[in-house]
Amino acid sequence: MTGRQMIDDETRTDAVEVLRDLLEWQLSPRRWDRVQPLVDALADALAAGDGDGVRAVTAELELSGPVRITRIGATPVIPAPPRTRDQANHLIHSLGVPPPQDANHGGVIVTPGGDDDAGPGQQSH
Repeated sequence: MTGRQMIDDETRTDAVEVLRDLLEWQLSPRRWDRVQPLVDALADALAAGDGDGVRAVTAELELSGPVRITRIGATPVIPAPPRTRDQANHLIHSLGVPPPQDANHGGVIVTPGGDDDAGPGQQSH
């Protein structure tokens, strides 16, 4: 893979974040038609191990998200079409990035009543 950067952890995390965001987006059907080829391109770049391609497509996807201001009389918005949603979920799963740290207690196994894990201001029993 001469001339291409590998897919590092930061790149994986960025891609997963934009894909998770995409699952929440509400866009017009025409805008979803523009997002789907980007999701396809992201899948291709990931399959090829092309870190530069993943970063570029991730940036394009971030810019494709919903705008904050909606014009009066604007085209109605809808959630991601099933194909886009399924593909985004598959890519998130294939990237293997765990959920945010607070969702799993920072990777620490928490056992109720554990004596060794008493934090400041807590007493061990």
